[in-house]
Amino acid sequence: MRLFQYLPPYKGYIIGAAVCMILGGGASSLIALVLGKLTDMGFYQQDPIVLYLAPLALIGISVLHGGTQYFSQFLLVRASQGVLLEIRTLMFDRMLRWGDELFLKYRCGEVQAKFINEAATALSSAASVMTTIIRDCIQIVCLLAVLIWHNWLLTIVTFVTGPLLYLILRWVTKHIKRLTSRQQKSFGKLIGTIQETYNGERVVKIYNGYEYERQRFRAVNELLKDLTLKTQQIKAAGTPLTQLVSMCGVSIVVVFALLQAQAGLLTMGEFTTFLSAMLLLLPPIKHLSNVMGSTAAMTAAAESLFKMVDEIPEKDEGTQDVKRIQGEVIFDHVGFTYPGAEKATVTNFTLDVKPGEMIALVGSSGAGKSTLINLIPRFWNPTEGEIYFDGIPQKELTLESLRRQIALVSQDVVIFDDTIANNIAYGCKDSVTREQIEAAAEAAALTDFLKTLPDGLDTQVGANGSMLSGGQRQRLSIARAFLKNAPVLLLDEATSALDTESEKHIQKSLDTLLKGRTSFVVAHRLSTIINADRIVVMRDGGIAEIGSHEELLERQGFYHHLYTIQFSRSS
Repeated sequence: MRLFQYLPPYKGYIIGAAVCMILGGGASSLIALVLGKLTDMGFYQQDPIVLYLAPLALIGISVLHGGTQYFSQFLLVRASQGVLLEIRTLMFDRMLRWGDELFLKYRCGEVQAKFINEAATALSSAASVMTTIIRDCIQIVCLLAVLIWHNWLLTIVTFVTGPLLYLILRWVTKHIKRLTSRQQKSFGKLIGTIQETYNGERVVKIYNGYEYERQRFRAVNELLKDLTLKTQQIKAAGTPLTQLVSMCGVSIVVVFALLQAQAGLLTMGEFTTFLSAMLLLLPPIKHLSNVMGSTAAMTAAAESLFKMVDEIPEKDEGTQDVKRIQGEVIFDHVGFTYPGAEKATVTNFTLDVKPGEMIALVGSSGAGKSTLINLIPRFWNPTEGEIYFDGIPQKELTLESLRRQIALVSQDVVIFDDTIANNIAYGCKDSVTREQIEAAAEAAALTDFLKTLPDGLDTQVGANGSMLSGGQRQRLSIARAFLKNAPVLLLDEATSALDTESEKHIQKSLDTLLKGRTSFVVAHRLSTIINADRIVVMRDGGIAEIGSHEELLERQGFYHHLYTIQFSRSS
């Protein structure tokens, strides 16, 4: 019933399909009646005009039946594909607005299956069930009326298909194979778009890429819809064409049968009517017997995809829209516990950060460093305490306003299958100039690399930036942060996966990026955060030590222990 709520915009297609199915159902019974009538005229009256009327009438009924079947199927598929387009777009819009807890709840492959298999199953089954119920019920009623009217059996009409039937099947197979190949490629693009957005959801949020991703997804989805319609046209044309050729064969058989009847060799037309009606009755009964299975599959698929649609999106209860903050960030007894976890990941974290100050977060794995970074842009909401931006509670800022203040450079760089320029200008493509993009690339030390590329900034980087090295991907991410020019910068293990030579180049770009911004840096390599204004040593989710590099070394505490271990390894 919920699927049917999306049908009103396509009621014209549905009404047209229903009319075609009514005509098609009636045409099936006409075949039996016409066969009986023509048989009587030919066998008993031996009217020579039957030689011309018989093939014309049978072929005419076949054209009517086949044509109505083709148009009913095509119109219903047109409606179902339109609904499928809207539902998939709705699902994608909802996924873009998920909070991190839902991205943990659903595996990427599960989400892909909902978009591709379950949505298609629900809509395809709906069209199939509607076609079967309307067309076959009408056909059964009409044929039953014929059988009741004619109570005796005469003869079996045999029809010939031959070479034309082979040519039709070959034509259908050839075109379906070509279109299916294009569909598979489109499916690949569709899956790639979904997976990129799924894995890059934080970049989408930080750089406000919701509309860009929606348009990119819809473009691929539109292509897939068009290919599906073309495929269905070929499939729908194959059946009536096959029936038409088969009926031509029947017509030939009838002509020869009538010639024999005029010679006094054949029997009664009522037999033809009865047996034809009975044989035509078997397929719709079989179709209706399969409706329950299709209905069950449709219902299960629809329930699953609407469960995803109904997931509560990321909450945004903030009301204040701040254009740009100075950069003061205050943590007031902040704590966080992941859903279902028994132990808090961050506990009683209190820290006042001044505008432009660089704060380094260090500690063992699992100390809560990355979780704390994720609390700042509200990927997760603190379960205790509050974070303030220029004195404004985090929860009072709208998500768009809050994330407008923040740029992110992480270890897992998200690169979209687009040009270098579009990746740098992600989320703000329409509001920046080419010169600003070039300036951001230069600030991130990308200029020399871009000079080696034939298309420069317009070079396609491949899926997830496969055409770029780790250092180039990282510099592109830094250029993206340069272009955003946010007052707060988050660096989460930005250089940990790089070799020493690449790290030196990246570190120069980062040093330029850090100037004048409030920054939070998570780093395992302590050599990269020696110049931090303050180093916060985290242990078991809380602050164990805090101070400058020199101060912490003098205390000979946990930081001194970590630094000594790394220094001894490097030496």
